[in-house]
Amino acid sequence: MSALGTADKLTIHELLARSAWAYDEKRLDVLESCFTVDARMRLRIGGGDFGEPHDGRAAILQLIRDALESQSDQRRHVISNVFFESEEQDSAVVVSTLTLLATADGRIAVLSAGVYRDTVVRASEGWRFRERLLSLDKSY
Repeated sequence: MSALGTADKLTIHELLARSAWAYDEKRLDVLESCFTVDARMRLRIGGGDFGEPHDGRAAILQLIRDALESQSDQRRHVISNVFFESEEQDSAVVVSTLTLLATADGRIAVLSAGVYRDTVVRASEGWRFRERLLSLDKSY
């Protein structure tokens, strides 16, 4: 039997979608609300080792802010193939596939693909990311 009900699972799906939309629309205020204060994010590219962790919501937002400043195209983070690897009443590990698209000069290109493994927790404000692990197939 599932530890989480349908409403919780739908809310977690929406968290994944909201964070992707917020990144693409450069809505850092919305993106900030997706993470716990003590969240952690780590990135691995091309099957290598995970890089140094970005500890805390402020560090994660700075990583994203720096990435956004270097981009001149329009990015779209497409999240799919979402499933719950494990679940408890107040936490879950959610796995999803990322397809990263970019539009520039009237053309759309696939920049990369990868897998998120997210630990989400039920906070007083609702479901939030506590840890995001992103394994990209190639650099973007």
